[in-house]
Amino acid sequence: MEQRRFHRVNYSAPGELVHHDIKYRCRLENVSLRGALISADECLMVPLNESCRLTVPLAAGGEPLTITVSVVHCFFSMVGVKFTGFAGNSEARLFELLQQLTKEPDTLMQEWETLHKDSAASNDEGATLHEPALAIF
Repeated sequence: MEQRRFHRVNYSAPGELVHHDIKYRCRLENVSLRGALISADECLMVPLNESCRLTVPLAAGGEPLTITVSVVHCFFSMVGVKFTGFAGNSEARLFELLQQLTKEPDTLMQEWETLHKDSAASNDEGATLHEPALAIF
């Protein structure tokens, strides 16, 4: 059963996944506005629902994307994560990256607008961080 709420874009890039001060060199395999599939050359020892920090450099010398993630699937050397928080302007920069990569720009824009409409409604109700109810990547 398909449970993804956001379309994925193939994007291979190096990154670092940090869980309890353990650093894993990893690669993004694909990414959406709210999650990613990450692989590594070693076993990723991160239990389901654990929080980690994902850092992905976008350009040499530029500020990396820094995203708090929660593990929703784990395999030997791959994890599926959902994004639960963004440092600085990482969310906007992720959106800009996806705009450059997607073959479905209208779908991406609809997803972005829905996220921010939902986020604005949540903020009106006093919530501070919008998180999808269930998203598997």
